[in-house]
Amino acid sequence: MERLLDMAKKLDEMETNISKLTWVQYTAGYDFGIEEAYKKMNEFLEDKKNYELVLEYKGKDLNPEDKRRVEIVYNMIKPYHLSKELNDLNLEIQKKTNELSMILNTFRFKIDGKEVSSVEIAQILSNEEDRDLRKKAYFARNQINKPLADGGFIDLINLRKEYAKAYGDKNFVEHKLKMNELSPSIFDNWKEDLNPYIDTLNNKRGEYARRFISEEELMPWDGAYVKSKIAPALNTTVDMSKYYDYVRNFFLNFGIDIDKFNITYDIFSRKNKSEWGYNFPIKNGVDSRILANVKNKYHEYGVLLHETGHGVHSFLLDPEEIILNAGVSGIVTEGIANLFGGFLYDELFYKNFFDSSVKEQFEEMQEYEKLDYLRFVGDIFLDHELYKNDIKSLDDIYNLYFKLNGELFGDKPYNEEPPFAYRIHYTTHPIYMHNYFMGDVTCEMLKKVFYKKYNVNSVAEKPKEFGDFLINEVIRPSGLYKYEELFERISGDKFSLKWYLE
Repeated sequence: MERLLDMAKKLDEMETNISKLTWVQYTAGYDFGIEEAYKKMNEFLEDKKNYELVLEYKGKDLNPEDKRRVEIVYNMIKPYHLSKELNDLNLEIQKKTNELSMILNTFRFKIDGKEVSSVEIAQILSNEEDRDLRKKAYFARNQINKPLADGGFIDLINLRKEYAKAYGDKNFVEHKLKMNELSPSIFDNWKEDLNPYIDTLNNKRGEYARRFISEEELMPWDGAYVKSKIAPALNTTVDMSKYYDYVRNFFLNFGIDIDKFNITYDIFSRKNKSEWGYNFPIKNGVDSRILANVKNKYHEYGVLLHETGHGVHSFLLDPEEIILNAGVSGIVTEGIANLFGGFLYDELFYKNFFDSSVKEQFEEMQEYEKLDYLRFVGDIFLDHELYKNDIKSLDDIYNLYFKLNGELFGDKPYNEEPPFAYRIHYTTHPIYMHNYFMGDVTCEMLKKVFYKKYNVNSVAEKPKEFGDFLINEVIRPSGLYKYEELFERISGDKFSLKWYLE
């Protein structure tokens, strides 16, 4: 396996370089050669000698671990040896994605002609008593729709469709699922599984609408405000200058010392910096970087815990296992990050800021947030439908948006253009958002398995043991198995939404 590992190391160096360049683009708005770096990596993957080397190992009689390593590399390199058309399309897709990323990262919204950050919009949506101003802030987010479309967003969708067709797949959704080693039928029963819970969700939303805003239903611009009423402690002003100490001390509960890890934090907003939250696993076990945008509110620790969860995960992987690390499912990585982010409502973390008086509001918030998160499925399915329908204009996307949310949740269309393009995943990480929701399903499964194994009712009862459980049962073997295999290996059952819903 030595020659295959040498090849993987060279590829890893190129990916590390791309990650560093992307970090600069997302934190400062500068492009120091991302397109050229991708071109160099593509040329390496297109090299017939490298492909022949992989095929040579693929034909060998190997042990299960080495067979899995070869499978991972083969899946990575195969698409570059099917046709020149595919390679040209791939380069064009990478170029267009990079161009649109620059638009997304440097764009700033305006309210009444004044430039506002995403953090400020979020604070208006959460804190503002004036419902009309909340509505205005909500629809400020649709200002990016047209610039992104003018920059070629629909062209990008069609390029991806063309790529999937040339590859021989039914559509781009099926193609991405195949590349991520997921069953093409994994979403087939989701609508049916969710349907019995939608009435419960809508009834609860109606209850909160009457209780907090004296209306019969919640509109999109009411959601964050209502959550701030359920748990007002979330909007408590906190001193973010000590964020690292709080985060470090929290992870020590699990036997994880982030002082030993090279994790860089960039957490305050500025011009030309992406307004989302990210972890850049520059090189597993060596360099991890966190981008966030905070403004001294307690709820913002949810992002820091989530992204630090990513960073911790990358450092708990064996840096020598370059190939197996490449086989770790995005669902597993997002699941672990979501799991740690969820401790925002747990005394294990909130004891740094509050006494036990917040317990009831956080428990109510956690229960409602889990139910309300079902609405995120609408975003996931919109991502899918973009590649299953003929999209020629923004109106086509808007019509899809309203149709989906009407079918799923009974929502009625409104006159304004729905904000969608501000969610960067549609542009930069297509057919990815399911990783977050499936990650939460995985979290629920892991907790239930842990509770049963250790006879506890919460992770907080035995956090050190839970840390060991995560490392030994999930993180270390995660590259050895495809996601659905890993899920069944841990739970003893196939993946199902029942782990989240029941």
